Amino acid sequence: MVASLVRMLHLNADPQSSIADASNQNTAEAPIWKVLIFDSFCRDIVSTVLRVNDLRDNGVTVHMLMEAQRSPIPDVPAIYFARPIPENIKRITDDISRDLYELYYVNFSSSLPRTLLEEFAIQTTASGTSHQVAQIYDQYLDFLCPEENMFSLHFTNTFETIHNPAMSDTAMSALIDKIVSGLFSVLLTLKTVPTICAPRGNAAEMVATRLDAKLREHIMNAKHNLFAETDNVAAQSRRPVLVLLDRDLDLGSMLMHSWTYQALIHDLYDIQLNQVSITQTNDSGQASKKAYDINTNDTFWKNNAMLPFPEVAINIDDASNAFKREADEITRMGGVQSLDEVGNLNMESSTKQLQRAITTLPELTARKANIDMHMNIATSLLDKIKDRQLDVLFQMEDNLARQTKASILEAINDPEKKQEDKLRLFVLYMLAKQGIRQEDIEECESALKAIGCNISPLEYIHRLRSLNQMSASIASPALGSSGGGAGNASHSGDLLGKFSSISNRLAGLTDNSSLGSIFSNVRNLLPSHKQLPVTSIVESAMGGRAHGGGLGAGLRSAATGGGSSSSSAAARMFEDFIHLDPKQARRGNLAGSNANALRGSLASDGATQEAIVFVIGGGNYIEYQNLMEFAQRSTPRKHIVYGSTDIVNASGFLAQLTRLNDNTP
Repeated sequence: MVASLVRMLHLNADPQSSIADASNQNTAEAPIWKVLIFDSFCRDIVSTVLRVNDLRDNGVTVHMLMEAQRSPIPDVPAIYFARPIPENIKRITDDISRDLYELYYVNFSSSLPRTLLEEFAIQTTASGTSHQVAQIYDQYLDFLCPEENMFSLHFTNTFETIHNPAMSDTAMSALIDKIVSGLFSVLLTLKTVPTICAPRGNAAEMVATRLDAKLREHIMNAKHNLFAETDNVAAQSRRPVLVLLDRDLDLGSMLMHSWTYQALIHDLYDIQLNQVSITQTNDSGQASKKAYDINTNDTFWKNNAMLPFPEVAINIDDASNAFKREADEITRMGGVQSLDEVGNLNMESSTKQLQRAITTLPELTARKANIDMHMNIATSLLDKIKDRQLDVLFQMEDNLARQTKASILEAINDPEKKQEDKLRLFVLYMLAKQGIRQEDIEECESALKAIGCNISPLEYIHRLRSLNQMSASIASPALGSSGGGAGNASHSGDLLGKFSSISNRLAGLTDNSSLGSIFSNVRNLLPSHKQLPVTSIVESAMGGRAHGGGLGAGLRSAATGGGSSSSSAAARMFEDFIHLDPKQARRGNLAGSNANALRGSLASDGATQEAIVFVIGGGNYIEYQNLMEFAQRSTPRKHIVYGSTDIVNASGFLAQLTRLNDNTP
């Protein structure tokens, strides 16, 4: 996506060619400075992956919302990036008629319908300004890309929308078309035409059949096939499988407590547009919000996002100490007290060694800011962990097989735990515990009500399971089957006690203390490597067997049983999926032996080493990380891209369940 956006900022020319052309002009004309105008949706697309400095590096001096009042900036070209909707067509043509800018490079996030293109032409012709329109491009970029292998269509409350009983067939059809359009853009950006598979009977099947039809129509009928460069033997052998899934498949993963850095941040602070907002309280008790931008090029983030939080804290400490050693060496050579004074040294009178040190100052300053950011985030996370006893909750959920009604009731009645966390724990226990008695469920629900907990989400899950006749082997997480169990939980108090000093240890770069000793028992809180339902199904779709214990391999799995019967649950479920290939002659939706034949015909030359996974109704970082771990440990290593209609944390998902329950007769 970044490459496509950068190309757009260079007026849809190759950036290197653009730079070369500029260098051949005189300095008064190079580079070409531009303004960027976008609507709110496209602003979010850009801001997720590019920062202000990135825009400036690509010749954009000013960026503004299309909806805002804007003054003319004559003699400057303008790049427009907006959704192809009537309101935006009117705004753009109004701007052109007002002569706000010199030339107009118009880019739409998805395909511009012919009717709107004609309206655009009519308006610019009527105002006599059509000569100022330099370009009109369909960019096919109507999705967000928060991580290299992760995307979101940036919808809102999709699970609630799909399950709303008041939703009409027309509205549902329109939503499916929007999803198809977004996925089409993703596939164009990836430059691939995948095979498609989806479970029957829900939104995923509707999306699969319409996307298949759209791809077929484009490949066979388009005058300019945008996938043409993939029509060669090498590209054919690399075709991925697109696995479309409904959120109903696994509700449990939306409510799990995590222990990895990225997933913890999203759970507690809700990562939005790669920005984290944290409320901080100063010594006088005044609260203020601090926003941190997560740069996708941040090496520390790349290396630590999927690691358990205690390991990340140790790595922050190591990075801090390494920086301090470098900073001390530079200040020693310069005979100054701080890095701030290094910049004031005379380069000409300095030694070559010191001159080299001075030239590294900008990089060191950026490193310090980055380390400070991660220190502040980690310190805030630690406060939340202690306040909500998240270490205890994580261990209980990671070992649900060892939990009993008594242990769950004890957690519910613990005044130190938050109501939302208690509800999440019980929902996971209820979904996972095979054969749980109705009276035990009612006793726990009564305990939740007694402490004032809103159990509307739980009531809606009851309704949904009853309505869909969801089997425990598909719709719920399972009992933890790995070792440790309650034995691990017994260490939590001691380990949390060790955490208590971490805030002071993370206080600043000048602290000489080490965090290593704090985590002497850290292995007791490392998450088990278990597969979620989505991962197990993707493994089957890519031609593999269910992993280890298959869908029955613990909390991060779908089945509640064990042994060989549960290990084949994903494969059995996958056999009933529809299987489509937009590049083959239409033969109807394939299943069973025909589906096997189709998969076999596409499995040559590593075709199934790549997959695109898309969940309709909300995704999360826990699922994303589980898929990435599966891809990395596979031999040969697989490449998986994960996406969803929207990325939702547990609080947001519970809110959707609450509204659904309250609004369902």
